[in-house]
Amino acid sequence: MSVDVTASDTITPEVLPWQLETVKQLVQLKQNQRLPHAILIQMSTRMDSRNFGWYLVTALLCEDSDQPGVPCGSCQSCSLMDANNYPDFTFTTLEENDKTHKLNKDIKIDQIRRLIHQLSLTSNLKGGKLALIYPAEKMNQSAANSLLKTLEEPADQATLILITHNAGKLPITIRSRCQNMLVGNPSADDAEDWLKQQGVTVEQVKQYLLIAQRDAQQALKLSNQEFIKDLDQFRSRMQEYLGNQLDVTSLLGSMKNMDPSTFRLLVRNLLSETIHACLKQPLDDSTKHQIIKLIDLTKHSNFILQTEENNLNFQLQLEDVLISFKQIQNRGNDNASTEPGYLVT
Repeated sequence: MSVDVTASDTITPEVLPWQLETVKQLVQLKQNQRLPHAILIQMSTRMDSRNFGWYLVTALLCEDSDQPGVPCGSCQSCSLMDANNYPDFTFTTLEENDKTHKLNKDIKIDQIRRLIHQLSLTSNLKGGKLALIYPAEKMNQSAANSLLKTLEEPADQATLILITHNAGKLPITIRSRCQNMLVGNPSADDAEDWLKQQGVTVEQVKQYLLIAQRDAQQALKLSNQEFIKDLDQFRSRMQEYLGNQLDVTSLLGSMKNMDPSTFRLLVRNLLSETIHACLKQPLDDSTKHQIIKLIDLTKHSNFILQTEENNLNFQLQLEDVLISFKQIQNRGNDNASTEPGYLVT
């Protein structure tokens, strides 16, 4: 899963309606003195979830809440969290590289060692020690190995929360030592209602949810970016490319202002729509072979387009996927319509 994680100096604690139940469950466990020492929370959304993590920590530390899972916002703990100055809380995330001024690709062992040291110290306040790692799947192998001892021998009155978008990327030794929880996406009806409340037009709600694969947060982001315009432009350029009016370099050059995350989504949507279009056709051997090739290409693109080391590499990876796609389509269309199969109306 490709996740939009961005550098941000400002964190605004926030919980969405479908996420609140998880917060309530953990707050209740703490009130009953049954909070696990290590909690692994998998987020179904592809969107940056640090705001949710910060909200959860604030709710766990709040001293005067009158609503389950809702921080009061005025007690000492809430005030300290709001000022990013809570003495017993450690937040570990991707750091900015001093040389490139971009986010590092992983969470490094030195960061985890600092976290472990902070958890070993005596608490300053009565809420106990609390640490948050996000996105946990970005820990490199050395960092994950360093964390194991802390999971096996937790410090007194210390809780470690790992938030991830892809638990499968974490070592089983980490996952097996945590209480595992899932924060899913909302139901289709709830997602539609929420998006309408955010100002997405009724006509576009279903379309954006389909593109975002029911990820309501991503659907809202796409709406705010007017992604459908990018999609229409991409479809038009793809028609020219498949009709040999553009080569692949010219195709990408005509859309050079798009960022990698937009391109990843366009490619994912392209492959998904093409597979669905094939499934609507008579499933003869040729169509079955085409579907298998498209599924293989989807897996391949999900892997090579996850991250970009630099613009040149990402450009080459995109070209590789689009050239492969054209080859599959040409073979699939030898005995079929010349219309590109992915252009679904």
